[in-house]
Amino acid sequence: MAKFCTKCGKKLVDGQPCDCEKKEKKEVKETVEAEVVSNNANEIVNDYLDVVKGIFVKPMDTMKKYAKNSKFVLALVMLGINVIVFGLFVYIFAGKSVNLIARLSGYGSLLRNYNVDVPISVFFYAVLLMAVFFFCLGGLLHFFCGTIMKKDSDFKSIMALLGVNAVFTTITTLVATICMLINVWLAIFVLAIAGIIFLLNIYHGFTELSKIDKNKMNYVFTSAYAITLFLVCYILPKIFS
Repeated sequence: MAKFCTKCGKKLVDGQPCDCEKKEKKEVKETVEAEVVSNNANEIVNDYLDVVKGIFVKPMDTMKKYAKNSKFVLALVMLGINVIVFGLFVYIFAGKSVNLIARLSGYGSLLRNYNVDVPISVFFYAVLLMAVFFFCLGGLLHFFCGTIMKKDSDFKSIMALLGVNAVFTTITTLVATICMLINVWLAIFVLAIAGIIFLLNIYHGFTELSKIDKNKMNYVFTSAYAITLFLVCYILPKIFS
C-alpha cells in the first residue's frame, strides 16, 4: 500500500523521507536573507541621507556618529559614489580645459570652435586615482596611529571617517560640475575651497578618533597626506605611463 506524506500529501518512495521540510526551510531561509538585504539597503540609503544633511550642519557630530567599524559597508558606498562623481568631473573638465589653456596662452580665437574628444579612459583613470587616494590615506593614517604612535587604531573606522567626509566632497563636486557650465574658474574655486574644508574635517575627525597628542597630530597627518599625494600624483602615473 502506497504511503503519503502527512504534511504535504506527496506520495512517498519506500524507505525515503519526504523532502517537503527541506524545501520549506530553504524557502524560509531565502525569504529571511532577502529581507536582511532589503533592510540593509534601506539602512544604507537612510544613513547616507542623514550624512548628507549632517556633514554640512553638524560635521563633528556626524563624524562621531558614523566613523565606526560597523559602518564600513556604508563607508564603501559613500567612497564609491564620490570617486564616480569625481571621475565625471574630471572627464568633463578635460574637455573644458583646452579652451581654458587656449585663452591663457592667447590662442583662444584660433581654438574657439575646436571640439575635444576626450577618451572614456580619462574617467576610469580619475576614478582609480581617487580610490587609491582614499585607501592610501586611510591605510597610512591607520599605520601611523597604530604602529608609530602606539594608539588603538581601526582601519574600518578610519575608512568610515573618510567616507563621511567623501559625502561632503561628492556634493561640492556636483556643484563644481554645474559651475563649470558657467565658468571653469568658478568650478576650480569651488573645488579648491571644498578640498580645504575636506582636509580640515578629516584632521579634526581623526584627532577625535585616534586620541593622538595634539602636539604630534600635525606631523602624523601631514606625513600621511604627503606620502599619499606622492603615491597618487607621482608613482601611480609613472606605473600607467
